[in-house]
Amino acid sequence: MEKMLKKISMELYFFEKNKKITIRQVSDLPVGLKGDVSGLTGNVSGLTGDVSGLTGDVSSLRGNVSGLRGNVSGLRGNVSGLRGDVSGLRGDVSDLTGNVSGLTGDVSGLTGNVSGLTGNVSGLTGDVSDLRGDVDACKITTEERNLGLEIKTLILEE
Repeated sequence: MEKMLKKISMELYFFEKNKKITIRQVSDLPVGLKGDVSGLTGNVSGLTGDVSGLTGDVSSLRGNVSGLRGNVSGLRGNVSGLRGDVSGLRGDVSDLTGNVSGLTGDVSGLTGNVSGLTGNVSGLTGDVSDLRGDVDACKITTEERNLGLEIKTLILEE
């Protein structure tokens, strides 16, 4: 399209250049033809303006396309950055999963420790009960001894 516009622009340029020469030659023509040539000259000038406008539009569109390419490049960079962020988040999730697994193991170990301590407390409670029984047995034995001593003392006193 641009080549076609350049070609038309070149043709209009040469036409404008040759128009001046032709206008001198037209002065010898009859009045009606002079008017037609003058009208055609105006049309050519209008076409020249249109071609110039289209050339400007093409340049503007090229600028827009260049800007869009820059935007696409920026968006690609953003996508690349997001991929890096997602990769980092996956690593964080993996770390958290490992931490949860470790904590689960710790809880399991603590549960075992609590169970062991509960067993120890139960055993100690039984030992305390046994000792209380022994203490009670000792009290009876002491009372029996005291009673026995009192009986011997009474017997000896008599």
